[in-house]
Amino acid sequence: MEEEKGTVCVTGGEGFVASWLIKNLLQHGYYVRATVRCRSSADDNDEGIITTEKKEDDLSYLRKLEGASERLKIFHGELEELGSYDKAIEGCVGVFHLAHPMDVNGEEDQEKVTKRAMEGTLGILKACLQSKTVRRFVYTSSAVAVVFNNNGNN
Repeated sequence: MEEEKGTVCVTGGEGFVASWLIKNLLQHGYYVRATVRCRSSADDNDEGIITTEKKEDDLSYLRKLEGASERLKIFHGELEELGSYDKAIEGCVGVFHLAHPMDVNGEEDQEKVTKRAMEGTLGILKACLQSKTVRRFVYTSSAVAVVFNNNGNN
């Protein structure tokens, strides 16, 4: 029997890069807790796990991954909600932080988006420290985070 790899958390689980990371982690035997945003509290249970799906918020591409039914749990996580990542990170050995606030319409100034990203990341780092189990923290993003600016230029 293969030794249990442990549980890791992937923030921003709805994203393209994150979904591929989740797929690879599951293939390598990890238990994965993915966080997604913009879910109503009615969709999650007392543990913060999202148990229902709405048509407009389809997460089937994650739920259908090989090993997902046994080793993937999807949690609500919002960078602007202090403590919203605590339950997902609790007990994890690693965290891959891919969540990032996006303003693709250019409606917010750069300082506001940057502040939200920094405060959200600090909240996630605090959750990692609180857990006392996280040994690795990986912070990454995709090129999309730097492609758009508030002038509408790429």
